[in-house]
Amino acid sequence: MMETRYIQLCASMICIVLLTSLQLYIKEQTRISRTKLLPYVPNHIPTPVKEPNTTLCPQGRPKPTIDDILCMAPFTFNSSHKNPCWTSVNGKLKCLPYFQVIGMDKCGTTDLFARISRHPDVVPNIKNKETMWWSWERYGYWLWSSNARRTYLSNYIHYFNNLALRLNNISQKKGKTQLVTGDGTPMDMWDFRGWTMIPQNKGLKEPQYLTPHLIRHVNRDVKLLILLRNPVDRLYSDYYFIDNGERSKNRTTFHQAVVKAIDVLKKCQEHRSPRSCLFDFNLNAKLVKHKTRIHLGFYAVFLREWLSVFPRDQILIMRTEDYSANTKSVMKRVFDFLQLKSLKEAELTKFKITTSKREYVTKHKLGKQPMLTKTRVMLENLYRPDTEELSRLLKDKRFLWISRDSKSGMVENSTFNKFKKKIYTDEENTAYKQ
Repeated sequence: MMETRYIQLCASMICIVLLTSLQLYIKEQTRISRTKLLPYVPNHIPTPVKEPNTTLCPQGRPKPTIDDILCMAPFTFNSSHKNPCWTSVNGKLKCLPYFQVIGMDKCGTTDLFARISRHPDVVPNIKNKETMWWSWERYGYWLWSSNARRTYLSNYIHYFNNLALRLNNISQKKGKTQLVTGDGTPMDMWDFRGWTMIPQNKGLKEPQYLTPHLIRHVNRDVKLLILLRNPVDRLYSDYYFIDNGERSKNRTTFHQAVVKAIDVLKKCQEHRSPRSCLFDFNLNAKLVKHKTRIHLGFYAVFLREWLSVFPRDQILIMRTEDYSANTKSVMKRVFDFLQLKSLKEAELTKFKITTSKREYVTKHKLGKQPMLTKTRVMLENLYRPDTEELSRLLKDKRFLWISRDSKSGMVENSTFNKFKKKIYTDEENTAYKQ
């Protein structure tokens, strides 16, 4: 009896082993057959150099860990398309964005991009708005981490395949095709944390090349749009938007977070320039840890980086307050800037460009209390040197965002004055104007 049971047990074990082996074999054969059917698509586009710049791209340099954009040969765009597109080596049409909404977080960019995308000549990208490539994906960054999956220029180009497919299916008529696509990543304007990974910045204490230089190199004529909000209100909205693990948020906890964040900025600038601090990975992480991204409100610092690379007429800069008060007027201005066909009143209504509700509202801020007056005064004193510089850059006093609270609470604070002097010296302003 025992021998019979032993034989049955052995037979059962052999059957289990054989069935498991058979399943693994079938799974492997299926994987191989699928792989053979799929065309090979490289994750990484080669980095050809048309005329090597010995300064930017020295011979024998170490292989970079990310795409060396400045050493890539620029694309030759097809003149039959309004959008920047070209035919790749495999004969397929590839495209980059015709326009980019590059800033600023919590200023209404989601709503703006959604309304632009409803124009009949605009084709949404695969991600619908934010590709997050220039500021995050290419470096393997996320909001506060550096452990995300790193992607390459080929991945970025893939995000605009919707337009490429549409253009491939259009029978060419007289003149250019009018369809365009865009990228709506508001982090691109300010998030330069990855500057140390750009090969041309190796060994530098402060960056010489940033995102604007890289975009300009591959997409010279791209149109840039920026929506800016009173930096104090932007920060309050952002505080409720960012999920930082804080269970209960109110105006008192916001005030406490602001005090801590200002202290972080103050300590950083004791030994470094404000520009170096604002672009620093560790400082960004500390500010998120202290529950407020106060550094995003220094608009002029970030904008000067873009204006030093792109012509002024290639950048449309608007205020959120004007956009909210008169959406129809601002959208017409946007379409004119993008050189899209003008739409009649009936079309604006039909495509829900001026009649629909806001695309996104931060749920956590609904029903929030007004900001404490002392917090507002503190922040407006902090941001005032920057808004004054922004107003001078744009020659528009509306970007001062002067409120009653700030008029009554203006103070001379050594911390704020020191920050102002460090950012905006006469020498820097003279160099910028040149």
